[in-house]
Amino acid sequence: MTYSQQLRRKSITRRFMSMMLIFLFLLIAGASIVLYMNYSAFSHYQTAIKNSMEKQKLIDQLVDHTSLIFFRARGYYAFLNESEYNELFNEKRQVEALIQSFNQLPLNTQEAAMVQQIEEFVDDFFTDIFPLASSYARAGDYESLRKLSSSGINEEVNDLIRYASAYQIQSQQLLTDQNRTLFANLSRQSSWFLLYIVLVLIIALYVAHRTSRDIGVPLGRISTQAERFAQGEAVHLQDLDRTDEIGTLARSLDYSMRQIQAKEEVLVAQNEELQAQQDELMMQQEDLQDALAQMEAKERYLQKRNQIIQSLSNTLNKQELLHSIVINTTQAMNADKGIVVLLNDERDSATLGLSSESFASFQEGFEHGPLVRLQETGMPYLLTRESTMSERSFYEGHSMTAELYIPVLNATDQVVACIVFARIDRTFSPQDIETATGLAKQISLSLDKLAMYEEAEKQRQMTQDMLDTIQEGVQLIDLQGNTLQVNRTFCEFLGYDQSSTLPHTQLEDFLARLEMLAEDHERVTQFVKAAVRNEGLLPASSFVFAITYPQRRQIQLYAEPLYRSQEKWSTLLVYRDITREYEIDRMKSEFVSTVSHELRTPLASVLGFAELMLNKELKPERQQRYVSAIYQEAKRLTALINDFLDLQRMESGLQSYQREPVAIDSLVQEVFALYQVQSSRHTFALDLQTPQVLVEGDRNKLRQVMTNLISNAVKYSPLGGEVRVTCREDGVRLLIDVADKGLGIPSDALPNLFTKFYRVDNSDRREIGGTGLGLAIVSEIVAMHQGEIAVASESGRGSTFTVSLPLFQQPTVQRSDSLGSEVSLSGTPEKGQVVIIEDDPNLSELLREELIGSGFTVHSYSQVNQALGAIEELKPDAVVLDLVLKDGENGWEVIERMQMRPELQTIPIIISSAFEEQKKAFDLGAVRYLTKPYHPDSLSKAILLAIADAEAGGQILIPDHEQEKSRGE
Repeated sequence: MTYSQQLRRKSITRRFMSMMLIFLFLLIAGASIVLYMNYSAFSHYQTAIKNSMEKQKLIDQLVDHTSLIFFRARGYYAFLNESEYNELFNEKRQVEALIQSFNQLPLNTQEAAMVQQIEEFVDDFFTDIFPLASSYARAGDYESLRKLSSSGINEEVNDLIRYASAYQIQSQQLLTDQNRTLFANLSRQSSWFLLYIVLVLIIALYVAHRTSRDIGVPLGRISTQAERFAQGEAVHLQDLDRTDEIGTLARSLDYSMRQIQAKEEVLVAQNEELQAQQDELMMQQEDLQDALAQMEAKERYLQKRNQIIQSLSNTLNKQELLHSIVINTTQAMNADKGIVVLLNDERDSATLGLSSESFASFQEGFEHGPLVRLQETGMPYLLTRESTMSERSFYEGHSMTAELYIPVLNATDQVVACIVFARIDRTFSPQDIETATGLAKQISLSLDKLAMYEEAEKQRQMTQDMLDTIQEGVQLIDLQGNTLQVNRTFCEFLGYDQSSTLPHTQLEDFLARLEMLAEDHERVTQFVKAAVRNEGLLPASSFVFAITYPQRRQIQLYAEPLYRSQEKWSTLLVYRDITREYEIDRMKSEFVSTVSHELRTPLASVLGFAELMLNKELKPERQQRYVSAIYQEAKRLTALINDFLDLQRMESGLQSYQREPVAIDSLVQEVFALYQVQSSRHTFALDLQTPQVLVEGDRNKLRQVMTNLISNAVKYSPLGGEVRVTCREDGVRLLIDVADKGLGIPSDALPNLFTKFYRVDNSDRREIGGTGLGLAIVSEIVAMHQGEIAVASESGRGSTFTVSLPLFQQPTVQRSDSLGSEVSLSGTPEKGQVVIIEDDPNLSELLREELIGSGFTVHSYSQVNQALGAIEELKPDAVVLDLVLKDGENGWEVIERMQMRPELQTIPIIISSAFEEQKKAFDLGAVRYLTKPYHPDSLSKAILLAIADAEAGGQILIPDHEQEKSRGE
C-alpha cells in the first residue's frame, strides 16, 4: 500500500477535502473556459461593429463636407464672397482630415478605392476645376461656368452619396451577420457548458456514494451499539481496528462506556448529597426573588428610556422634538418640573410644569448663573434652594427645591443645550445624576441628527433655489421612471402648478401629459424612453420639439445619464427654450431670400444695360438713359451694402461718431427736399412746437435716422398722403414724431419691429420690398445717442415713430449749416501733381480720369516701393492712398515711411479705402475719411481742400464720406 493510500484511509477529512477540491477545480476550470470563450466572442463582435460604425460616420462626414465644397464653390461663383472662398478651403481641410482618419482604419479593397477616388476628386477639383470656374466667375463669364458645371462634375459627388447609402446598408447587414455569429457561438458554448455541468454532477454523485459507504454505514453501526448501551444491553463495537476518525470514535465510545459503568456507583452516592443541598437552594430562591424585583424595576426604567429614544427618533421638527424631550425625560427622572433650552441664537426651548412668567424669570438668572458654570465645567450641577410660593401651593411649612442642571455636549464636547429638572422637597441621588447624564448623551445624538437634517434640508433648498434660477427646465428621472426633482422653469414650460407635486410622478403619467402638449409627441416619447429606460436607440444627444400650452415654445431637449460607481442610476433631462433662436433662424432664412432678390434685381439691370451698350450701337440719348439707369441701380446696391456694413459695425462696436450740435429741423428739410422730387403722391409737413431743436450727435447718422423713418413712411403709404414730422420738447429731451397715414403695423408685430432681419409677414408689405435692416439700424443709432425710439400703430390707419434725444445744453452755440464745413472752391488753386496708390486698375483709371479732368497731373501705382520712389522723386502736391493693397502690402506702411522722411511729411495724404479705419486714422491726426464707393468729384474737392490747407505741415486728410456721399446723391 502506497503512502497516499495510507493517508486517504487514515483521515476522512482529508479524503473528503481532496474530493471536494477536485470537484471545485473542475467547476472553476469549466467556468473559466466558458467565460474566456464568451469574452473572445464579444471582443470580436465589438471590434467589428466599432470599426463599421466609425467608417460609416467618417463616410457620412465625407459626403457632407464634399457637398459643402460644391455649395461654398457655387456661393463664391455667385457672389465672389471672400468668406465663401475661405469656407471652401476650410471644407477642403476638413475632407483631408477625414480621409486621413479613414485611412487609419482597417480597409477593404472597395473602401480603399473609394478613399483614393475622393482624394483624386478633391485634388482635381482644387487643382483644375475650381481655379478655372472661379476665373469664369470673376470674369463674369457665367455661360462658360454653366457649361463647366454641366460637364459631369456633379456625378462624382452623386456617386459618393450613393456609395454612402450603399455602405450604410452594408453596415447594417454586417451588424446582422455579427449578431447571428455571436448568437451561434453563445449557443454552442452554452451546450458544451451544460454537458460539462452534467459530468460534474455525475462526479459529485460518485463522491457522495463513496462518502456514504465509507462514513455513513460505520456511523450507523456505532449508533446502534450506543443505543443498546443506553438500554442496558450488552454491546459489541466493531471498527476498533480502523485508523481513521471512525476507528478513533469507536475506541473512544468503548472507553467511555467502560468509564460510565465504573462511575455509576459514584453518581448514586453523589445523588444523596445533592438531596441535602436542595434545602439550601430553597433559601437562595428567596434571594433571587428579591433580585428579580430589582430587575423588574430596572426593566421599567429601561422601558421609559426606550420610550424616550423612540420619541426622539419619531420627529425632525425642532419644537416637537424639544417638547417630546422635556415631557419624557421629566417623567423618566420622576421630576416635578422640567426645562430644555438650546444654546443657539434663538434660544429655542420647551418646558413642563412652568408658567410663562416662571420661565421668563428662569431665563433672567440662567444666562449669567448656572449656564456659565455648565459651559466652564461641562459637568452636571445640583442646586438646592427654598421653594417659591407657587411651588409650595397651599403648604405653609418650610420647603426646599432641588434643581439639577445637565449639560448636553456635542461631538466636540461643547455645550449645545441644557436640561433642568426640579424636585420639590426631594433631592437627586448620584444614581439619578448618572441616569440624567445618560439621557443627555442620547439627547445630544438626537440634536446632532436634527442639525444634520436641518443642514441637509438647507442644502436641498439651496440646490432647488439654484435650479430655479436656471433658464433651462431641469428634470431628474430614476431608472424606474420616477421624477425625482424638477425646477421652476420646467413647471413653467409644461404648465405644472407647483414643482412639489411632481416628485415620484410615474414616467407614463409624464409622457401622457407630453402627448397632450407636444406636437410631435410620438418622437418625444420615443426620445424620453430611449434616454431613461434604454428602450431603443437614442436618436441623438438632443431633440427639438414644439409645445403648445401654456404658450407655444420651441424646446430643445437634452438627455444626460448620471452614474455612481460607474453604474447608471438616473437620467437628467434638460429643456431649453430656443423659441427666440428658432425665430431668428426663420428670419435669417427670409432675409437671405429677400437680400438675394434685392441684390440680384439691380444687378440684373446693370448687367443688362451694360451688355446692350457693349454689343449694340446705340443713340446718344439711349446711351445716356442706360448709363443713368446703371447709375441709379449702382446707388441702390451701394445703399443696400452700406446698410449691411453699418449694422455690422454698430453691433461690433466699431462705428465711430463725430458729435457736434445738430439742428433737427434742417435735417428734416433736407430729407423732405429729396423725397418731394421722388414721390409726387405724398405731401410733407414739418410741425415745430418748440424752438429748441438742437441736439448733440453725428449729423450724418442722425440724417440716416430721419431718412430711414421718412423713407418707410413713404414706402408704406402706397396710396400717398401726408407725412408729418413733429418736433416737441419734453423736459430736457426733444421728441421727434414721424407720422404717416399708410398701411399701419399689426399689433403682434410691434415687439419685434426693431429686430434685425424682421419683416412684417404680410403680402402687401412683401411687395414693397426691403431687407428688414432699416429700423434695426435706426434703433442702434438712437441708442448710441442716449436716445429712445417707440412706435404707435394700428393696422390700416398709419403709424407714428417717436424718437427721443437729449437736447443740446449750450444755448450760445449757433446752428451749423450742413454745408458750413466746406471750403469755397470757386477759386481753383494752381494745378499740381497727384500720386494715386490703388491696386484696382479700373478704379485707378476712373480716379485718374477724374483728376486729369480737374487739371491735375496724375501718376498711378499699385506697389508700395514704386510709389514711394515716385513720391521721393516728384514731391507731388497730394497722395491718394488705398489702405489695402496686393501681395500683403498696405497703405499704413506708406504713411509711416513718409512720416519718417522730413521732406515728405508736408505732402497731404487723402485716404481712399473700402474699410472703416477711422479710429486708427484719428490716432495719426486725421480729421476725415473717404470710403468707397464715393462720387469721383469728391476726391477732386478733397485734394483741393488739402492743397489749400497744406501750410499746416504734413497731414493726413480724411474727408467726411457721409457728407460727400449725400452731395453726390
